[in-house]
Amino acid sequence: MKNLPLGIQSFRELRETNQLYVDKTELIYRLVSSGKYYFLSRPRRFGKSLLVSTIKHLFKGDRELFKGLWIENQWNWEENNPVLHLSLSSIGHSSIGLAEALEAELDKLGKENQIIFEETGIPRKFKELLEKLSSEGKVVLLIDEYDKPIIDYLGKEEKQAYKNQAILKSLYSVLKDSGEHLRLLLITGVSKFSKVGVFSDLN
Repeated sequence: MKNLPLGIQSFRELRETNQLYVDKTELIYRLVSSGKYYFLSRPRRFGKSLLVSTIKHLFKGDRELFKGLWIENQWNWEENNPVLHLSLSSIGHSSIGLAEALEAELDKLGKENQIIFEETGIPRKFKELLEKLSSEGKVVLLIDEYDKPIIDYLGKEEKQAYKNQAILKSLYSVLKDSGEHLRLLLITGVSKFSKVGVFSDLN
């Protein structure tokens, strides 16, 4: 008997702890093979973070996690892409501030990928990270809960929500001119694309 994966958002944990998994890998294959830019807005507990985690391990080439699934014999496991996974729900923005949390997360991602930043500031570091990583292959960029630092403060601290909105806008503005460096961009959240106001620079 397999366990029901209640609350599990990690594909690795799900596959390594005998959890029930409905094989969606054929759909994922079609998704990542037919397009480059995706925005997914759905309610909480919809499975967005698990989808992001699954795609991350797919592009990292973690074949052992996909054993027995549809995609195991369909995917080119020799051709891996650099993967950047940025989850805005777990960077600590509520305790140290969004700007500080984002910069710390970029520094962490840079260190994980042996990148020493020459630039300073969130947008310039983000741009440098994408450019340098793409020298190893086009980047798979996964941004989970893109809107959390804003919706956490809506109806409570409106000034903080607007401040975070401006910070996120500067981060996401980098994506407009980064198409040549990207293999795939997936952005998830609970808010509609047009409602948050952080993508005015992104078509």
